[in-house]
Amino acid sequence: MDARPPRNPYRESGSDCEKVSQMHQGDRFAVFPELHITVDPLPNQAIRVRVAGEVTLENVAQLRTVLHRAIDDVRATAVEVDLSLVSFIDSTGIGKLVGARAHARSNHSDLWIVNPSPGVRRVLSLLGLLEILSAPDTTGTAA
Repeated sequence: MDARPPRNPYRESGSDCEKVSQMHQGDRFAVFPELHITVDPLPNQAIRVRVAGEVTLENVAQLRTVLHRAIDDVRATAVEVDLSLVSFIDSTGIGKLVGARAHARSNHSDLWIVNPSPGVRRVLSLLGLLEILSAPDTTGTAA
């Protein structure tokens, strides 16, 4: 029986660890999902924020910044977030939408989502947030 201790593969010549350390800086890259945000004014000092792409941990800060600026700096009476072109949203994106809604309400504003893409609609529905974050029903009938 061999009494030698097991070899550490990360210290051997030619190991994956050594190969990674020999990579050139140009060989390293990261792929971050793209997020596009546009802001349009609406009547009565409201704002529409259109979001396109993927909302993920890597880029959710952009969305948060835009939503909070609309509430704090522009003092929008309402922020309508159009998610029709969002192909994916992760839990951080959902959390930022919920947080922005709370922030808006605490600042005498409101925030809701409109036109969620099918994938976003499904996620929000599964979480019980679709009705909570959706635009208020303005088609109510007068009695």
